[in-house]
Amino acid sequence: MQNYDVIVIGGGHAGIEAASASARRGAKTLLITQAESDLGALSCNPSIGGPGKSQMVAEITALGGVMGRAADRAGIHWRTLNATHGAATQALRAQIDRDLYHNAIVNILAEYENLDIVFEAVSNFDIINKTVNDKFCANAIVLTTGTFLCGTVTRGTEKISAGRLQDDGTYQDADKNISAILSENGFKILRLKTGTPARIKKESIDFSVCEIQPGDTPHDWFADGDINNNYDSVCYITHTTETTHNVIRENITDAPMYNGDIVGTGPRYCPSLEDKVMRFPEHKSHHVFLEPEGYNSDLIYPNGISTSFGKEAQEKWIRTIPGLENAEIVRYGYAIEYDAIDARALNDKLQSKDIPYLFFAGQINGTSGYEEAAAQGLVAGANAAAFALNIKPLILDRTNAMIGVLIDDITTLGVDEPYRMFTSRSEYRLSLRCDNAIARLGQIGIDSGLTTRQWYDKIYNLKKDIIAENDKFYAGYIARNEREIAAYKRDADLKIPSDFKYDNLPGLTNELIEKLNATRPENIADLSRISGMTPAGIMVVMRKIKGGNK
Repeated sequence: MQNYDVIVIGGGHAGIEAASASARRGAKTLLITQAESDLGALSCNPSIGGPGKSQMVAEITALGGVMGRAADRAGIHWRTLNATHGAATQALRAQIDRDLYHNAIVNILAEYENLDIVFEAVSNFDIINKTVNDKFCANAIVLTTGTFLCGTVTRGTEKISAGRLQDDGTYQDADKNISAILSENGFKILRLKTGTPARIKKESIDFSVCEIQPGDTPHDWFADGDINNNYDSVCYITHTTETTHNVIRENITDAPMYNGDIVGTGPRYCPSLEDKVMRFPEHKSHHVFLEPEGYNSDLIYPNGISTSFGKEAQEKWIRTIPGLENAEIVRYGYAIEYDAIDARALNDKLQSKDIPYLFFAGQINGTSGYEEAAAQGLVAGANAAAFALNIKPLILDRTNAMIGVLIDDITTLGVDEPYRMFTSRSEYRLSLRCDNAIARLGQIGIDSGLTTRQWYDKIYNLKKDIIAENDKFYAGYIARNEREIAAYKRDADLKIPSDFKYDNLPGLTNELIEKLNATRPENIADLSRISGMTPAGIMVVMRKIKGGNK
């Protein structure tokens, strides 16, 4: 039996950050995953960043994580979204070369001397004895299994037990054991769904009828930008048509989402095209973003048209889209259902409340997205190492990190659909910007052994002018935000009377009032976690309670 401080199961984005964070904190760490190709696999859209997501990547970077560094090495198209809006909503997004990203991840992981990587499936997982495959044991275990728990790929009438479809067209085996083990140990199991679109041969697309979407020149970086790959690809935009929608409607009974073959809940904010057509009949077209899978790749990822239709139906409606009339489909889109746990069984360290040596991160917690997975992985790995080595845990909260918002949301409210991060989920988003992540979290990273003073100084010096400019410009708003944060911390435990009336309070929407009346939060901390609750709304409730007490 080989002994480790921490074992991480799963080599996706959550597993990579978990294993590297554990290793950075000094824990002897084992990362176990099915295949070498799992490391840094961009199984859906090859992109990093976007609203809410780029803030988390900046925070991962500030805490010494991997994702931002790898994205800098592999980016081929860069854009700052919402560039004309305020600093809190601006977001860097990069199209990523799949191969370059995988290679960057492999090279970065090789830097960790106390990290071992084993490529094999998990055939035996003993929670009680903390052993894996009867040959590895550890003081703490992190589960980052992605879509592999009882994963089922669905495409029309096809149903295949698999964790995902790989780039070479083969399916990777689903795990059929861990869900049952977790259920036997008291975890509530959820059934969720996500999907991906077809991949189209580049040469078969008529880009002349599409809108060019150029990248920024020059552009920002996620981390330090030391490795400038000088790649500059072009993305394009086209759109669905009424003909596209009619074909989908005519064939909707063949869509697994609508004929009952798929029972898992999909992400509301990233629906399949058939779901968009049926839910929003008033929309005559939907954008389709034609994005390269790599700088030298002959494949295009048509972002915006994920689907579970069968091959024949996909061919019919894809070829009604301008520019795709002669589309050669190399790999067809599909939906995938998988098991996840109810993350309310975890605490703010992503640690099981009942089995303290067990940690969870990524889609197994009911989230969606590479960045969300990586953010959780860093926290879970750092805290697994803390448990194993008996050192100080890493705690991020709603006031100092977008990652803290994510963790607080899923562990206190749970999910009824795959959770995706948005800037609007944070009531303190003006203070949780990309540019100031190093100022917010850099010292925490140093104190916890996740990063070094040298890295802090390097990133801070790259960002200090931007930080100074934004504080200057938003000084009044930021000061108010800081007062609200201080008030939140001071009054988080303030009790809300059981008969408190939310109706007709200024600053609360009717939708929010309905949520509050249904949820009945017990204190201000609980109130602040309600989706859609704003700092202004919290202050209104607090003033009403304190006024009533007087």
